[in-house]
Amino acid sequence: MKVILIDDESIALDLLGFKLSSYKDVNIVGSYTNPLEALKEVKKIQPDVIFLDIEMGEVNGLEVAELFTKELAAVEIVFITAYSKYSVDAFEINAIDYLLKPVQEKRLNKTIERLRQKTMGNHEIETLDNGLKVNSFGTFQVLDSMDNPLIWRTQKSKELFAFLWNKKGEAISKMLIMDEIFPDKNLDKATTLLHTTIYQLRKNLEKLGYGNGIIYFNESYQLNVPIVSDVEILNKVLSLKEHGEEEIKEILRIYKGDFLGEEGYLWAMGIRKTYEDMVFNILNKYAGTQLREGKLSPTLKAALDSLYKINSFNEDIVKMIIYYYGIQRNRASLKEFFEEYVVNIKVEMQLSPMEDTLKLYKRYMDYI
Repeated sequence: MKVILIDDESIALDLLGFKLSSYKDVNIVGSYTNPLEALKEVKKIQPDVIFLDIEMGEVNGLEVAELFTKELAAVEIVFITAYSKYSVDAFEINAIDYLLKPVQEKRLNKTIERLRQKTMGNHEIETLDNGLKVNSFGTFQVLDSMDNPLIWRTQKSKELFAFLWNKKGEAISKMLIMDEIFPDKNLDKATTLLHTTIYQLRKNLEKLGYGNGIIYFNESYQLNVPIVSDVEILNKVLSLKEHGEEEIKEILRIYKGDFLGEEGYLWAMGIRKTYEDMVFNILNKYAGTQLREGKLSPTLKAALDSLYKINSFNEDIVKMIIYYYGIQRNRASLKEFFEEYVVNIKVEMQLSPMEDTLKLYKRYMDYI
């Protein structure tokens, strides 16, 4: 494995280099007392591992590590520090290990063994060119390039992925994540849970070949994975000025239910309502036009079914469905639908059908 060493103290640098030279599979390809010089050359050198001192005068090794991981997604960071207080910060940057000065041989052996296992895995797993696929309407599902669903370690790691993905690649502050994902926990408990959940999510992504799937910088986390989603496709269709039959079919194909509807995430409620309203308005306009023009089709029926599913208490939608069955003289379906509707509003709302809705139903039943 190719290794570079960074420490502003040349004696510490030489000592670490001497200890690492005893490992036959460790190839030291660079030693630097100035981390910014190392940053300039890191893409050319392409190291597998960086041993990095945390405290280097005015330069903060934790901040420098963020820059290295942006330049090289798969690079492993091992922090060298005289203080154990940095262990949590090292974790957040996804460092594979941290060593306390003076570095002990027994402890270094463990680090090298970790690196052997990790770098071997990095060479065996290729990053997936096609990225992940996200289905978010109705059942939330994440698929790999072979269309295999991801198996989540915990429900919270699943929610964290959904939250970061919904932010479309933005870096989200730790505090906001904790407020949204762990709203009922105090700060200490939420911090612990966040670290655990980040670890679990990283492990999920590493198995798929995304060694740097979660980036940490400036007290924020960012999802760093190529993703295609049903949201992107639906947004394009919804943004069109006109929606003919083909566009309506595409909307119905994608919008199988509420946005993240089965998950019940509180932070998604506003987004869920926005999509529901947009889809409802477009389908409502389409259905009204088709009925006025007498263009009855399976697509119209599917649009009416979807509208009723979105809002089964909307009298205008109920009237359109009565009209749809009525003009086709489909007495059995009309009767079955209306009786179901009457029971529904009675049980859920303790109401009866409005007078004009009831008159429309009776008129068609008498006519048929």
